[in-house]
Amino acid sequence: MNDGHNAPFDMSHPPLAEVLTALGDEFAALGRFTEQFQTSLSPALLRVANDPECHRNVQTLDLLSQRLAALSSYILNVGQSLPREWRISTHAALRQISLADLAYRLQGAPVPEQVEKQSGELELF
Repeated sequence: MNDGHNAPFDMSHPPLAEVLTALGDEFAALGRFTEQFQTSLSPALLRVANDPECHRNVQTLDLLSQRLAALSSYILNVGQSLPREWRISTHAALRQISLADLAYRLQGAPVPEQVEKQSGELELF
């Protein structure tokens, strides 16, 4: 299998199953973050329980969590069903990701300590 640009088969390209596993793992992590966010917001939400707009936003947050979990499961299952020899070039797609720690995780590479520290810093908008 090639990368879609008629390039010759290159064994340095990761198996497609590994790429999908990394994506599935990221979706699962995002789902967990969303659930944690919901838990953190619960006390505040009780205070504004009579606000219909707030109810819709809470339901949307719950839906986001459920959809991320479903996407994770779907991608992980599809990845497990693919032949191991199917490979794909991810270089161009990875260059488009501006979050360095995410790019490393999607490559299946360990995140360097300096990148991990930078990604953990709080950014105020």
